Amino acid sequence: ASVTPETTVIAFNTGANAAAMDDARMLGVPIEYYSVVYDAIESVESRMQEVLSPTPEGDYVGSAIVQEVFNIGGTGNIAGSKCRDGIIKKGSNVRVMRGDKILVESKVRTLRNFKSEVDTITTGDECGIGLLDFEDFEAGDIIESYVMK
Repeated sequence: ASVTPETTVIAFNTGANAAAMDDARMLGVPIEYYSVVYDAIESVESRMQEVLSPTPEGDYVGSAIVQEVFNIGGTGNIAGSKCRDGIIKKGSNVRVMRGDKILVESKVRTLRNFKSEVDTITTGDECGIGLLDFEDFEAGDIIESYVMK
């Protein structure tokens, strides 16, 4: 078996023998013991949330929900969206989320409010968002903006 950083062994209703404990100590792998299944599940879910966090490499700035997709000739698909919270800026880093899955990480190429090109949208604003190298929007997608740490 391979060991990576952040590896943890979870033992449920069992103990580790001396050889397993020696190997774990030598490799720097902690062993967590659980006798209640809900505690083990909570531990795993907590670790998954850390790994699958929507913004693992950056600080969350704002998000918009795609309400409708518009095909603009020559430009491609634009996400007709409404800013749910925070701000989204032209040129900012974004992730497109569909459910819990990150579809793509990109940058805002165009940001329009009605017919005007704008630099920023804020909570409650409706806008059209075009991204670099991504056009496969669907209604309900979430566009999250973040800044790199």
